[in-house]
Amino acid sequence: MLNRLKDVARQRPWVPDHGGLLLRQARRRNARGGYSDFDHLRAAAHWLCAAQDCQTDGGFCGRYRLDRGWTSSYPETTGYLIPTLLALDKLLPGTGYAARAARAVDFLTRIQLDCGGFPGMEIADNTKEPSPFNTAQILSGLTAWHKTTGDSRAFAAAEGSAQWLMRVQDGDGAFRKHTYLDLETTYTAHLSSWLAEWGTHAGDEASLAAAGRHLDWVLGQVGPDGWIAKMGFGKEQLAADEAFTHTIAYTLAGILTTSLLTGREDGIAAATRGAEALLRLMELKGTLPGVISHWQARSDSICLTGNAQTALIWFKLHRHAPNLRFVNGALKAIDAVKAAQPMTGQNPGITGGIAGSDPVGGPYIPNALPNWAAKFFIDALLEKQAVLHDLTRAQHRDAVELESFEPTHAARRAGANVHIVILTRADFSGLPALLDAIGKGGRVTVVSERARRGQRFDGLARLARPASPVGAACRERGVALVETGPFERPDAIAAVKALAPDLGIAAGAPILRKGLLDCFRLGVVNAHDAMLPVCRGPDAAEWAVLEGVGAGCSVHLIDEGIGTGPLLARRAFDICQCRDRRALHAAVDRARLELLAEVVAGIIESGALPEIQHPPEPPGPQHFRLHGELAAVADRMLEAQALT
Repeated sequence: MLNRLKDVARQRPWVPDHGGLLLRQARRRNARGGYSDFDHLRAAAHWLCAAQDCQTDGGFCGRYRLDRGWTSSYPETTGYLIPTLLALDKLLPGTGYAARAARAVDFLTRIQLDCGGFPGMEIADNTKEPSPFNTAQILSGLTAWHKTTGDSRAFAAAEGSAQWLMRVQDGDGAFRKHTYLDLETTYTAHLSSWLAEWGTHAGDEASLAAAGRHLDWVLGQVGPDGWIAKMGFGKEQLAADEAFTHTIAYTLAGILTTSLLTGREDGIAAATRGAEALLRLMELKGTLPGVISHWQARSDSICLTGNAQTALIWFKLHRHAPNLRFVNGALKAIDAVKAAQPMTGQNPGITGGIAGSDPVGGPYIPNALPNWAAKFFIDALLEKQAVLHDLTRAQHRDAVELESFEPTHAARRAGANVHIVILTRADFSGLPALLDAIGKGGRVTVVSERARRGQRFDGLARLARPASPVGAACRERGVALVETGPFERPDAIAAVKALAPDLGIAAGAPILRKGLLDCFRLGVVNAHDAMLPVCRGPDAAEWAVLEGVGAGCSVHLIDEGIGTGPLLARRAFDICQCRDRRALHAAVDRARLELLAEVVAGIIESGALPEIQHPPEPPGPQHFRLHGELAAVADRMLEAQALT
């Protein structure tokens, strides 16, 4: 209790806006406020201005701490804020952001050490000891400033930094001298990426070669699962083989940037693999955990900086090779940062800033708002604007041609008596339409999982107009109904097995596991609203439009994967008259219900599954819930298609 009281005292909840941050009031206020991305960007930019104005040396204050307010200027982040300031000046001309960048350059050139390096940590803590990582981050700012202005001072300072970095690099490519806590880490990939950028800009082949050697060393730390060892920050994380998303993103971004600049496909592949692992983790968990080990969550809190950085990686990979799944994930990661940003208040150290963690007391930069969180958030919002603008312009994509194929049924068998069990949920509204489509050719039982609070239903749920409860639909049609608890529970599996079912139909059901699937003699079929094996997962019809696959539907057997079971039938159709997603859903729902009914009718007549003659195709990547801003792009694409 005493320790908790001390923690509360350090957070100073009586200081203006501290209490709101601790109580996470921004989430409620932002939901009501309806702020635009530009509102969020402008608020973060104003916070950065306050972080510079609270200092007298031209540098940017490292962070605002709840226990003592603004700290001192931080050379490292002052350096890599320069490209962000230049981007803000381009977006908002005449607002003085270029002048702020000039002040930052003046500050940095004054504090550069004779060796060429720059001091690590904040200026109040160190002015003499150089740091390779911090020097490289500053190098990126000096390079950006020279590209924009041609300032010879910046060129000379950058050249001196690059030369010093190469002098302290070890023979195997690693950086071990003058490092934080004398630790060997792989997030120094971010360090070497700025050497590569400088080498490209200045025509410095030695810097490019040094970046390549470090890339070789980092890629040597990649394990069988794609996890990169030594990404952690500090001794405890390195010992536990875990890392903040902040340093994971440093590692992946560094690998990716160096590889793109030097044409290294192996590095691009490693960065892509890591980015895919982060995407899957975020989509399945609902948030991107702040601490991760071997692509598994080690924290319930969010590292807001890491969210913004990871969004930038996903955008950059999409720029390199179009991948809307990465764009979708980036939009969700940015949303989490927007939700936590305090948009109103009296305290300039709080308003518009981005905390290290959400909640603010989480393990990454606890109880503080670091300036680099605002920097990466602004960068991510700017890149989001550019990517969505390009997507809106590129409304036509080359279609991926997938052939339709009809079910091939065995000969009709007299006396076939197929017991069909429909697996559904209590509030599934599409059951009447499904029962009417199947007809009375077979014996049908409905097994309904009772609805769980907060559950969202998809798939055939759109078919019924108006929606009817499952119980009422069964009573009206004289169909037997069995109600169970969650389908993964042993009692539910036993209830289904006792029915001795032949064929199952998944209709608004949750993901089905092996224990339940094994109860069915012929298996369980599902009607999917896209042309499998691409566009697996939810919102498939919209994903098909965005991916240029072409509209269609599929009937397949369910296995333990997501949309990976054997295909029984696949049918394409024209949606050129569908002007929006509502019309698209109606067209897809009609088509897949018709195809499902044909497949089931053949099974009832023959007592067997259709012959699976279609050659197997490798499954496409799994898609997840579509972000609203990508859904809006799909609407614009449908409208443009209908008008041509």
